Amino acid sequence: MQLFWHGLSSIRIEAKTSNTEATLLTDPYPNESGLRFPRTVQPDLLLLSHQDRSRFNLEGVPNTPFIVSDPGEYEVKGIFAHGIQDPSAEKDALRPVIYRIDAEGMSIAFLGQLKRPLTPYEVEELGDIDILALPVGGGNVLDSKTAADAITTIEPRIVVPMYYDTPGVKEKLGSVDAFCKQLGVCKRQDSNKLKIVKKDLPPEDMLVAVLERA
Repeated sequence: MQLFWHGLSSIRIEAKTSNTEATLLTDPYPNESGLRFPRTVQPDLLLLSHQDRSRFNLEGVPNTPFIVSDPGEYEVKGIFAHGIQDPSAEKDALRPVIYRIDAEGMSIAFLGQLKRPLTPYEVEELGDIDILALPVGGGNVLDSKTAADAITTIEPRIVVPMYYDTPGVKEKLGSVDAFCKQLGVCKRQDSNKLKIVKKDLPPEDMLVAVLERA
């Protein structure tokens, strides 16, 4: 499996099951964010972290993937996605959705643009997680402290921070360095992608994979 970060809460997962290759993409952002979304990504499955699809740059995705913005269970080309929404957490008709993604024998939690602590319902629905992708920059998403609390609750083996201060982003966000400082012990690996197979998941110390924007 390969995991890339495109900026803000947009990640790309490339997975292979038997002889089938599949690409999953999350949260394509509008150019008004200050970042230009790459128009070369052609996902099979597109996950949105909010039911309000107008928040996302769907026109920036050149093909016609299967789009998910509601809770439920979905499968495309061997990638399984479970959309999770706690009906008691928000009063709005349109509420945030988080996801558990399963591919190549590994589980990934994608917290999207969540801005509050996880609820017991969400933690239970996520289950055991190998890789956790979560926002850390504050403002309209989790700040570094709340993100650190979520990590303590979920206990993943790898953490992929998202939605932090990046050159060009117009939102005022905290830095990934501040997030690592909040963690205290931060076994950090900076790279342009996370390439991982199940047998190579860290057995003990949690790894923080800080990815360059693809």
